[in-house]
Amino acid sequence: MEKTVKDHLQDIFDDLGQEGQKKFKSKLLDRREEPRVRRAAVEKLEDAIDLTTLMVNTFTETGAVPVTVQILKAIGFHEQANELTQNAGQSPLVPSPAPSNNHQSSTAPPHEHFIDRHRIELIKRVNNVNAILDELLQMNVITDENYSAICAEKTSQEKMRKLLMGPIKSAGIKGKDSLYKALKDTERCLIEDLEGQ
Repeated sequence: MEKTVKDHLQDIFDDLGQEGQKKFKSKLLDRREEPRVRRAAVEKLEDAIDLTTLMVNTFTETGAVPVTVQILKAIGFHEQANELTQNAGQSPLVPSPAPSNNHQSSTAPPHEHFIDRHRIELIKRVNNVNAILDELLQMNVITDENYSAICAEKTSQEKMRKLLMGPIKSAGIKGKDSLYKALKDTERCLIEDLEGQ
């Protein structure tokens, strides 16, 4: 039987042992991004199974993997982070750039989704918004109502802004992954350019 995301997370947490789990839980409490984890919930955890359940319940199965990978890397468990990435699969998250004097790279979160990282460029440069909307509608990411409301906007920039701030934002990682796929299909050159930056 194929392993689930929960199985992979549990394997990783078992690998960490008690000391590693203690470091992981400490770093988890230090997270400033939403959703945050309550100290009381972490203090109740007894083993890898409890920790896995907390991660999935807090971040969903899709969101738990990138958060876990981020924390594992932060506490020095790079091998486990890479193993989890390979085994559980990842959405197209963009790794953090190497430290430089560029102000933007130093403030970017370590595992920001491609769509979030390039939001401004996508709003400015995507032209074929209607084709993207067609794909998203077919994937059931947006509704007919969303489609009509976005198409009613006059410029490509207004359409992209409305798409990103409305249905894609509320669809979370699944929505961003679907938009990324639609962009690769319809705006391949733009995506390759942004990925190369």
